[in-house]
Amino acid sequence: MDDSKNKLRIVGIILILILFVFTKPFTIVSAGNVGILYRFGKIIGQVDEGFNFIAPWVFVTHANIRVQREVLTKVASFSRESQDVYVKVSLNYQASATGVQNLYRNVGADYYHVLIEPRVAQNFKDETVKYASVDIAPNRENIRQAVRKRLEAELSPYSIHVFQQSIENKQIATQKALEQKQLIEVSKAQAQQTIEKERGAGDAALARAEKESLANQKIAASLTPLLVQNRMIEKLSDKVQIMIVPQGQNFLMQLPVPGKQ
Repeated sequence: MDDSKNKLRIVGIILILILFVFTKPFTIVSAGNVGILYRFGKIIGQVDEGFNFIAPWVFVTHANIRVQREVLTKVASFSRESQDVYVKVSLNYQASATGVQNLYRNVGADYYHVLIEPRVAQNFKDETVKYASVDIAPNRENIRQAVRKRLEAELSPYSIHVFQQSIENKQIATQKALEQKQLIEVSKAQAQQTIEKERGAGDAALARAEKESLANQKIAASLTPLLVQNRMIEKLSDKVQIMIVPQGQNFLMQLPVPGKQ
């Protein structure tokens, strides 16, 4: 009788162990996480880190509540003059341990891509557009503080805290490149102005030359032999006593004035 009871106890213990192993009515939550409890797809609560007993029909998801870091390598923004500005941003954020189950319930486990990433991009666009492209790098601390303040206000209802974020040096290089580009554009504009000025001066000189050439052509066309002779007589009248023009000839013969040889 005792032997049969002992056998039943052993069988019962074995069944319990098998049930325990296969149904896993426990969970171990690692440090820096909380366990979100699901029952038939519905969130029913959460458990803290460590060893926790749960019912076999409860499913557990581990949610990270440590400070997490994400890097956005190329956030597209715009300056005041609508120039493209690309910003590299590193962001530190943390989900509240007490509110993470509501975050998972209302947003889901992928809350970073759903909530945080698009807000970071939009807030940087809203801030950089306040500055000229050459002023963005010198004011990056003001931009960083403004973006953080806006993120805190937008994410705190979801129990997400935003820590210090930074704008990497790549952004400064981008702004320096924009500055150099602007200087190049200014130089090009000045060079074009010089070219246009010289072109205008050349056109004016050419116009003057064409006018002078046309005037000379008109003068040359108006010079007849008699007119040339008359002009020479007028200029030499004080030195010439007698002028003889042989008939049919195109030259003048000058006789010297007595006493002036």
